[in-house]
Amino acid sequence: MINTREIAMKIIYDVEFNGAYSNMALKKALSNYDLPSRDRAFITALVYGVIDKKITLDYVIEKHSKLKLKKISKYILIILRMGIYQLIFTDKVPQSAAVNESVKLAKRYGHGASAGFVNGVLRSAARTDIEYPSDKNEYLSVKYSFPPRLCEKWTRDFGYEFTRDLLAAFSREPRLNIRPNTLKTTAEELAQKMTDKGINARVYEDYIISDGYDIASDELYINGYYTVQDAAAMQAAKILAPKAGETVIDMCAAPGGKTTHMAELMRNTGKIYAFDVHEHKIDLIRKNAERLGITVIEPILSDGTEANSECFGIADKILCDVPCSGFGIVRRKPEIKYNRAENGGISEIQRTILDNAALYLKEDGEIVYSTCTIEKEENEAVTDGFLADNKDFEKLYEKTFYPHIDNTDGFYICKMKRI
Repeated sequence: MINTREIAMKIIYDVEFNGAYSNMALKKALSNYDLPSRDRAFITALVYGVIDKKITLDYVIEKHSKLKLKKISKYILIILRMGIYQLIFTDKVPQSAAVNESVKLAKRYGHGASAGFVNGVLRSAARTDIEYPSDKNEYLSVKYSFPPRLCEKWTRDFGYEFTRDLLAAFSREPRLNIRPNTLKTTAEELAQKMTDKGINARVYEDYIISDGYDIASDELYINGYYTVQDAAAMQAAKILAPKAGETVIDMCAAPGGKTTHMAELMRNTGKIYAFDVHEHKIDLIRKNAERLGITVIEPILSDGTEANSECFGIADKILCDVPCSGFGIVRRKPEIKYNRAENGGISEIQRTILDNAALYLKEDGEIVYSTCTIEKEENEAVTDGFLADNKDFEKLYEKTFYPHIDNTDGFYICKMKRI
């Protein structure tokens, strides 16, 4: 009999101790089992929930364990986190199931006393409400499970109340946003097709909001009727606004969501050169374009930090969706907030990519610089520095999207024009 909690435990272990990406580890593991949708949904929620709430869960464990965290074996620590998550953060799992199933796992993955230890910690935690720290930054860290360094930094950058609301929004489950392929359908037509298949689909502006489901096996997805993309990320191509027949460069294109969006806006006429530094990602861009029926995208193996003289002055529009810390998408990849330090020299890479993009741009051409982070060092500091050094450019648009304000991922967009 398949044990869903054991599957979740192994995925969490892979992310925590082997450096795997949560979305990729989850996809790989679930592909090995023929599970009903209910079990897949449970595993997914448990994996993302435990990874997201790690700091909070460890805080609770420390309050109810005689052993220090570093003395607890890796598997037993994960089992405790899973058990406490089910006790505190879910209302669909009975307390008895959360405790008993955790104890069973502890018997299999621990030594003789592990089952009793897990049983004792979980039953103690189940009887007690969380008592949060009184210090403001410690409170934010434990309540919303964000590293203290980020809580302190964002409180300095944005203020306490803004940071509190931001962290609360990052803790909520993200919506599934679907961008219709306008070469094949409209949002209204696609929503009706999805509804006919029993999928909950609601049209919002020009995209669709839906509940989670198995997208990879959906015929509408396979046949290129849509792309999954956050509403803020959709704005990058819209704000760049490439026109039919133009020549466009996407400096960091993989996996191709924004690239294909630009092609759809261009009605699949003109040319888009899609750069990426990784060969396997070039193939991913190509496959995405083929699925959507797009023919104007030419994927090119190219490092955006190295200027290519063959591209000087050829582009009407350029998208620089640059590598970044990724703190804006922690709702979708929660391990980011634990594994990445702020900046770490990435702003220099971002600026180099933007400088090279400027070499490729025609007179009166336009660039959109975007990131999926809210860090000012990677956003305004980069574009302001670029504009200060390049007087032949002017700023046309600038916005940072915040989840608690815009109900999107954290995202930054700046549009600039060569005068």
